[in-house]
Amino acid sequence: MRGFQPQPVDDDRLTAILTAARSAPTSSNLQAYSIIVVKNRARKERLAELSGNQQFIQEAPIFLVVCADIYRLKHVTKRQGHVFAAETLEMFLLASVDASLSLQNALVAAESLGLATVPVGSIRNHPDSVADELNLPNGVFALAGLAIGYERAGIRRGVKPRLPMSVTVHEEQYATGSLDEGLKAYDTVMIARRTYDGRRVSIAGEPEHEGVDYGWCEHTARRCTRPETIAASASLRQNLRTILEKRGFSFR
Repeated sequence: MRGFQPQPVDDDRLTAILTAARSAPTSSNLQAYSIIVVKNRARKERLAELSGNQQFIQEAPIFLVVCADIYRLKHVTKRQGHVFAAETLEMFLLASVDASLSLQNALVAAESLGLATVPVGSIRNHPDSVADELNLPNGVFALAGLAIGYERAGIRRGVKPRLPMSVTVHEEQYATGSLDEGLKAYDTVMIARRTYDGRRVSIAGEPEHEGVDYGWCEHTARRCTRPETIAASASLRQNLRTILEKRGFSFR
């Protein structure tokens, strides 16, 4: 679903969504995340441009930017007269998980209220420019966006099928015995659904229409060999560690 009506989202619904987001589980109650609520059309347009020129971000009446946030933890530590020593990869992961859980709660709450949502990972395409636009201090990183609003009629094609439970759910220990069988079954569904029509990832030297069984496995494998097909600005995202270190995170 990537299209919204101009109808605004009322304040009560937004408050409920944000309350759900703020009620998400958080490691050690550190609450290492922040949410920027963006309604201003001009700002949404700029964020849309920074996120791969995705029109639906402009259309959505509300765009949440969910951030991993250790700025507040550093501030509190200094305020209380201590030295912040959690300059670790674990702290970055903790903040990222906190932010992800918050985003998921917001998504579920919005959908339960009759709204539509689109998570936006491409907010990470231009981290420094997004940080400037949102006035993010060092220690705050825009992890993902969430467009919220009322969907335009005819946009949604139903729930996209997922990999079979036998592939993604394991009992007691990780198992691969039914992996290939499950992948084959999933490919059959996705090919019949024509999910990847017009989205074929090309390979140098390959005839344009080679093969017909182009499903999830082939599409996914090709994307993993060409990271620029995963992120529109893969060259930037490949440098995320450098950018994050510059923005106050550590990976020791």
